[in-house]
Amino acid sequence: MITLVSSEQIKCNYEGEKLNFDRYNIEVKGQLSTKDYSIVVDFLKKEITGDCVAYGSWFDIELNDCLALLKSVFKTNKPIRDFKLIIN
Repeated sequence: MITLVSSEQIKCNYEGEKLNFDRYNIEVKGQLSTKDYSIVVDFLKKEITGDCVAYGSWFDIELNDCLALLKSVFKTNKPIRDFKLIIN
C-alpha cells in the first residue's frame, strides 16, 4: 500500500540561500516491511530527487522511481503545485 504521509511547500530564504521546493513524504507498506520515501520537487534547480529509508539503510532513488511514486499518490491526492515543466 502506497500512502502520502505528508507534503509541504517551502518558499523562503534560509541563511542567504533562496529555497523553492515541494516535499512529499510517502510510505510504502508491504507484508513484511515498510519503506519511507522523501521526494523533493525543486523549482529553482528544476529537478526531482528522492531518497528512501528501508531495511536499515538510506539511499537515493532514480527519477523514474520518484515519478512512479508521485503518480501513484496523485491518484487520490492533489500535488501542491504543477511541476509538468520540470518533467519535460
